[in-house]
Formats: sequence, C-alpha cells, structure tokens
Amino acid sequence: MLTLDKIKLVSPIHSIQVIDEDQFTCIIQSGQITRLKYRKQKPFLLSIELDYVHSEVILEFTGKALSENYSKLITKETIRECFDNINALGICVIDIETMMLEADVVKCDVTRDAKIQDIPQLSNYVRNHIKNYRQYICRKLLNGNLILEKNVFNSRSKKRMTIYDKGQEMKMAENKQFTKNNGLEDTYDGVCRFEINLNSKAQIRKALHVEDTKLSTVLNSETNPILDFLCEAVEQDTTTPPITDKKTYLAMLVIKDCNYDLEEVEAKMRQFSSSRGTSIKKMMEPYRALMARMADADDTKVWNQTLDQLR
Repeated sequence: MLTLDKIKLVSPIHSIQVIDEDQFTCIIQSGQITRLKYRKQKPFLLSIELDYVHSEVILEFTGKALSENYSKLITKETIRECFDNINALGICVIDIETMMLEADVVKCDVTRDAKIQDIPQLSNYVRNHIKNYRQYICRKLLNGNLILEKNVFNSRSKKRMTIYDKGQEMKMAENKQFTKNNGLEDTYDGVCRFEINLNSKAQIRKALHVEDTKLSTVLNSETNPILDFLCEAVEQDTTTPPITDKKTYLAMLVIKDCNYDLEEVEAKMRQFSSSRGTSIKKMMEPYRALMARMADADDTKVWNQTLDQLR
C-alpha cells in the first residue's frame, strides 16, 4: 500500500469553506479579494490557499496531521482522518467527498519505514554498491542523511531519495513537543526512513505508473517506487572469487589505492578506458566482488533484511 508523508493537492474552490477568515492573510488586487492564505508549521505543516482568480484551492499537509496515528502515514485508509483533523481546527471545512473525487495530487513524498539495527551500516552498503556512479549520485550529508539521486537533466526522469534515521529526527528540538503530546517517544527508535520526493504531476504519473493524478488514483496505486528505485540503482548480489591469481590481487591494490571507495575506483577506471563501448558494469565487477569479500558479512544481511521489509 502506498504511504506518503507529505501531499499537495489542487482542488476546485467549492471543495473547501472558510470558517474563520481572520486566520487567513487576505490578498487584494484592484479592490478585489484574489487570494486567502493560511500557513502554519506546528503541530504539523498545513498550508491552505484559496485562489479566487482560478477558482481553486491549494492544500498541503504532512502525515503529522494524523497526530497519534502519525506512524500510519497518509494512505487510502487514513486520508479521511487527515481531513477530519484539519476540519477540527475550526478554520475551514473540507468537503471530503468532493476532495476525494476532484482533487489532483501535484506533489507528494512517497515514504516507507523499516526497522534497521545499524542505519550507518546500511548507508555504507548503499554507497559502495551503486551500479553506475555516473548515472546515480550518492552523497552523505553532515547530519548523516544519505541522498541517492538519478543524474539526469530531464525533470521528468529525475528521482531523489533520502535515507535517514527517523528516530534521531524525532528527537530534534522541533519535534520533541509533537512526539511527547502524541505518545510517540519510543515509536521511531531504530527506524530508517526512505523518502522519494515527487515534485510534479509528470513525476507522479511515471513513478506510480498511473494515468492521472487524481487523489483516489494516486492513493490506490499498487506500485512500490521506493523498492523500485533501490533495485534500479543498487547492486543486489555479488559473487566473490578467492584471491588466488595476479589479476585479482592487482584489483585489490587498486581498491586500496582508492581508499576502499568504489566511486573513486570507477572514476579511475574511466580514465583508463579508451573505448566508448566499454561496459562500466562489467569493468567494475571484480572490484565489487573484492569489496564484498572484505566487507563484514553483516552488511549484506542488513541489506537483505531491509529489502524484505520494503517489499
């Protein structure tokens, strides 16, 4: 089942009714009210914009709208609860049936959580098993988050995944009050979050394999874009030969010279490759095999356990 942690909707203006206009910022042009805007960050992100010129409402919110049920995320089973909780704020009334039928999803963050004993270990596995370092960029941020993205210029083909320690994030100052108020103190301990940002309708259609981006269509998608992207970018299994010949021994020397970093190995090998038809994947096979042999066997175990949870 598709799970989201953030969603942005565009719906006909009659799908929402303002109750407390004082909570909104009023935009006036030529003596006419053209827009009403409402935005808050806590206890969850909620943005509401009524555009009277185009007769539409833009609604954006996060999974924290579910309060104590936040861990369930936004799904076809919880979306109505999100709308009910927004209505309970007393600033507007969302016509849920109209929203379900007529709203378009224009942005969303597809999200999956997995229980991982050693998240840094998983991150290291992913970094060292990228299939092609020119096609995929993998970088670790100072906060420990791992960013995996497809190296393309075409926005329709762009993919970007963040892998991070959700438990660590929920302990940050800006989340402590929400966590405490909703009894979620221990819920995210050891939880690794995988998140793909889909920032256009074209990206949503492609990633979710849907023909339109209506809210009900998106939430009923049976695809698994998180698993699909990982399997597309990361090597799954590596056959490890014993070091019994000169060729394998020299390959090990290359790995050591590149500080045990396969991205550096690939860059070096590309320097020595004069043929455009050379298969980078085939060229990198012996180096991946040796890295797997030198790595802790638990790395592969953690990776396989992760895939099992994401399926």
